[in-house]
Amino acid sequence: MKDMWSFVAMQYYGLILNRTYLVSVAADNIRGQVCRGLTSVEGGIGLASSITHSLAVQGDLDDPRSYVSDRQLLRENGANFIFSLSEITSVTYNPRKKWGMGYYPHDGRVIVQTLERRLEFIILGNQSGEQIARRLRECVAQANRSFEADGSAAAQLQR
Repeated sequence: MKDMWSFVAMQYYGLILNRTYLVSVAADNIRGQVCRGLTSVEGGIGLASSITHSLAVQGDLDDPRSYVSDRQLLRENGANFIFSLSEITSVTYNPRKKWGMGYYPHDGRVIVQTLERRLEFIILGNQSGEQIARRLRECVAQANRSFEADGSAAAQLQR
């Protein structure tokens, strides 16, 4: 793999909060940059309506770029991450819709597991979670010789 590629995904955290990431995959690492603040579906009345409107994504919800704020990408954020593809022990795709996503179109979840963390990416807009997971598995296999074609690391299976 020579070229960097990316996808836009959301993660839940803190029970009811969320972050949207621009996730970029290079030959040897995966990097996530927070590309949007909190996101909500529009609803409620009065003040609640004003707040949820300001947190809702505006634009074509099928277009992953609608979820990206260039201003937010330029900010430092402690939730940004980067780690080596060789640290990944499994990549799986779950086609089930994520509870709480409301009217936001999404194509299931891609789950990335390392020995130290589990990242669940909700694939936003018109992107294929299945294709993202497959492509990520291929990249990880090139970076990690112990990674199996089924999406898991042989070392983890021997535990």
